[in-house]
Amino acid sequence: MSSTLREQYRGKAILLTGGTGFLGTALIEKILRSLPDLKRLYLLARPSRNKSAEERFREDVFGSAAFAGLREKFGDAFEELVSGKVRVLEGDVYAPSLGLERDALDELSREVDVVVHAAASVIFDSPLDAALNANVRGTLNLLSLAREWERKPLFMHVSTAYVAGISASFVREELPGEISPNGTLLDPQEEIASLEAVIEEVDLASRERSLMRRFDTEARRELGMVGAEDEVAERADQLRRAWMRERLVERGTSRARELGWHDVYTFTKSLAERMVLRERGDLPLIILRPAIIESSFREPYPGWIQGSKMADPLIMAYAKGILREFPGDPESLVDLVPVDHVVNAVLAAAVRRPREPEVFHVASSDRNPLRYRQLYDYVRSYFIKNPLKGSGGRPIVPPEWDFPGRRSVEMRLRAELVGLKVASEVLSRLPEGHMVTDARGRIVRAEKRARMSLYYSRIYGGYATISSTFSTARTQELYETLAPEDKQEFPFDIAAVDWRGWLQGAHLPSITTKPGRRARRRVSEEKPGEVAAIFDVDGTLVGSNVVSYYAWLRMHEMPAAARPLWIAAFLPKIPYYWALDKLSRAHFNRAFYKNYRGWKPARARRLGLESFPGFTLERIYPDALARLREHKEKGHRIVLLSGALDFLLEPFEDVADDVLCARLAEEDGTYTGELSGAPVAGEARARMLASFARKRNVDLSRSYAYADSISDLPMLEAVGNPVAVNPDRRLEAAAEKRGWRIQRWRKNGPAS
Repeated sequence: MSSTLREQYRGKAILLTGGTGFLGTALIEKILRSLPDLKRLYLLARPSRNKSAEERFREDVFGSAAFAGLREKFGDAFEELVSGKVRVLEGDVYAPSLGLERDALDELSREVDVVVHAAASVIFDSPLDAALNANVRGTLNLLSLAREWERKPLFMHVSTAYVAGISASFVREELPGEISPNGTLLDPQEEIASLEAVIEEVDLASRERSLMRRFDTEARRELGMVGAEDEVAERADQLRRAWMRERLVERGTSRARELGWHDVYTFTKSLAERMVLRERGDLPLIILRPAIIESSFREPYPGWIQGSKMADPLIMAYAKGILREFPGDPESLVDLVPVDHVVNAVLAAAVRRPREPEVFHVASSDRNPLRYRQLYDYVRSYFIKNPLKGSGGRPIVPPEWDFPGRRSVEMRLRAELVGLKVASEVLSRLPEGHMVTDARGRIVRAEKRARMSLYYSRIYGGYATISSTFSTARTQELYETLAPEDKQEFPFDIAAVDWRGWLQGAHLPSITTKPGRRARRRVSEEKPGEVAAIFDVDGTLVGSNVVSYYAWLRMHEMPAAARPLWIAAFLPKIPYYWALDKLSRAHFNRAFYKNYRGWKPARARRLGLESFPGFTLERIYPDALARLREHKEKGHRIVLLSGALDFLLEPFEDVADDVLCARLAEEDGTYTGELSGAPVAGEARARMLASFARKRNVDLSRSYAYADSISDLPMLEAVGNPVAVNPDRRLEAAAEKRGWRIQRWRKNGPAS
């Protein structure tokens, strides 16, 4: 090249998609820092649920750590730099005309010299419909518009080196041919039509009558007695879509592997390449194929990263001791490339206007190979010296791998999951109680570890056995044509990377401490009722329980002389109820509430109202009332969530905004002694609370919950500010382990 990149970009305009992603953010930062004479950078993005596209860039992109250097350099002038150079367009590559007004489209037609299409779904196990939309339809929609633009811009399609599929060959920088990686003749247009038919087939199957009944039943079971009909319908549709998603993941992955690709991501990216070649018209076209993009080598600073990239979940799971073994050939190539190398290659290639489409690989396996065993050794030695800490604060010793085959690892994990499933089924037949809950928790955690390991093996295992080498001859030639000053300003010579130094000095410290993550934004000002204070009643607000209430109600109606006789008859039942409560609060509630069989609702409500001044008031904890007042003053929504019966809690409606409690079923105007829904205990409490929060727009992550029993643990875990009040021994141990607040409320004690 006869002139520098800075000169070649002078007065030009770039349209970038995918600007809110990892690569896109790095590209924007580099353009603003190193291409000061660029006329305009257009950024196309969708709004999110709570932000406009402009707000997404201002807060999420320009507020990230990647721009710290530019902010320091320009100070208050940084905002002026962005305003003068960047124009955010709120649109969508899937929408007709990108969702833009005519004036914006005309401006793009007149001004844009380069389109860099970096938007994509990089989820390896994405549902087929989502992957096809993001990677194929969006690309073609943008291309069809750009093809008609006045300036005939260069169209750069950012793809992936792994479109080569499962191959043991030397992969050249060549355009895709007419066959798939396993040699099957492939017409991309026909393949896309076939995939769309699969999506329609799965959608129709999800609406089959028996399935819809199953989804409705499951939704009602989950939401319990607090689920309104519209909410049940919404949850049932969520279950339908989850069922559909699972099958679209299976069908997409199956078809990809049938044709020789690793997954639906590489499959749909290859389809996009083939369709872009077919539909480009007379637009100049460059396909840029990075390998595994990881944290930066040099810019904006060593180790900058945003989110978790492909290798990072595996590394972190290994460091946490979750991945005790992982399949892979120790001699296979792990093709990593720093994000700033990809950025610089994009900018170096985007000034070209080739007559025929060109392909560039940005990869490392050709000129600076990194073997799987080397990566393992570098990672293991780092975490031996810098171990992560476990829940007890003790260092986690990273496991030593033997590099068994993928089949061996997955067979062991499947066998482990079968054993855990059997254990879980045995526990499901036992009465719900504290011991069963603990055992179930251990099984759930073990199952989660095994499923995570199996998932990683299925999704990433194929990439740990690759023997492909990606040629970078054309990319290196591109680098060599740069002016000397550009080689300094826009370096992407992969041979310059010292893998051990970069991994241990920049990348691993970055993904363990996450310095590149955006600083958490301050929580916006609370709206009234958005934060709730959820109180259990018996044992938390009131020093009593359902047995004491029942005894008071019965004796309140009796002549004084008859009370000793009733007590004498009732006392022998107490040990049975006590033991049943220790075994399972839900079973206790079902058994004890049979005592109300034959009661009239009017009688129960009358006695419930009389119980408040005669029994409840003297047992309410002053500390609890003080805490209620504090939350009221802050505008928090006061919610009572209790397994007690509705007629006993009716007097509390004056101090609470909502009362969620148990109700007895009626038949012919008489209580049957059976509950009208699930007992308000254990997991059911958490489900009811989640349902209530969705319905009332309550933010549980900022809400408070107060409870006293281990049976309330799921409810406490559902909120961001749990408080154990007068906890039993098991809840106290759980609270201490989790670092929760523990408070002692007494009948005559000061608020604490």
